[in-house]
Amino acid sequence: MKEYRVCRPSPAGPVALAVLVIFLVGHSHGSLADDYQFETSTFMRDTTYRRPEHLAADSDPSGAEAQVNIAWERSHTGKWFIEEQRYGGDAVVGGIAKDDPITIERGLKILRWGFEQQQPDGSFNCPDSFHSTSFFVEAAAHACLLLDASPSAARYSEAIDWIKPRLLQAALWMMEPSVETQGRRGNAPYAHRRYLVAAAFGETGVLAGDSSLIEHSKDYILEGLHLQDPSGYNPEKGGYDCSYHAVGLIYAERYYDIVAAGELKRQLYNMLQKGDAWLASRVLPDGTIDPTGNTRTGEGQEKSRNGAVKTINYGSTYRSFYRWSLISGDQNYAGLANQVFAGEAIYKRQIGK
Repeated sequence: MKEYRVCRPSPAGPVALAVLVIFLVGHSHGSLADDYQFETSTFMRDTTYRRPEHLAADSDPSGAEAQVNIAWERSHTGKWFIEEQRYGGDAVVGGIAKDDPITIERGLKILRWGFEQQQPDGSFNCPDSFHSTSFFVEAAAHACLLLDASPSAARYSEAIDWIKPRLLQAALWMMEPSVETQGRRGNAPYAHRRYLVAAAFGETGVLAGDSSLIEHSKDYILEGLHLQDPSGYNPEKGGYDCSYHAVGLIYAERYYDIVAAGELKRQLYNMLQKGDAWLASRVLPDGTIDPTGNTRTGEGQEKSRNGAVKTINYGSTYRSFYRWSLISGDQNYAGLANQVFAGEAIYKRQIGK
């Protein structure tokens, strides 16, 4: 059995953590230090996390996040989605990156509200429950891993310990055959969901020390690898969609850094190399992204949970490029990440945001 270790950094910071983890587990294993380095990088602090007060800011004092869940919290009627609580994970990680305890605590409160809605069997009684739960499980696992590896770990150890068994129960519910069979059926047209579910299982397995979850996550990675088009895109609804392709790369790169080992890591590297190159081909000289031919976003094809038309996910695109620059050592992708970040402002003006 492979050994997966999560180590807390010394006061020397992320570089010391990287050296320590490499010493303990070797180059063939996933390294939380690589993920920590990415999430706390100057690039991430200046882009995704530049305004920590805006992370998961659409929350109720109760901890309910997003208008659909806030409305449900007040009446307990209508629809709600556990996936909306995943933004608490962004707040936790952004708070770590910016050394902002207020943002960390807001994120933990949002995650806690989500787990307070958990049913005795580990599920969440909301529509599209397998897919919605996979978002939340991944976000909570990632937030706890980073928080446990941060200098603030001792301060938040009680919160992590409260979340961990509930998170494990949710992941094990997802693995129940009747639940997973239905979930796989719903996920079939969407390649990015293979990497989302793999990350949810794999990261929870690393956090909880559950090797069965880590082993099970590999099935989803292999399935995703098999789906990649020879040109490099990961298909969505029978074609390509650069926005959801970028989302899938985010989860695949996170899995690569934290969970993947050995031959699977090598295969995942090859997919990411082709996938980021294909995504780069969609970037225009001004940093905007060409949505032509997308199956799901950018041309009014689909609406989100709140009824808004889905737009292009610039954040996932520049994050994917920057992390790939760290994984591959190709600094051209760091430059491309900055180009897309600048292009996002142009895009928002174009769509009136």
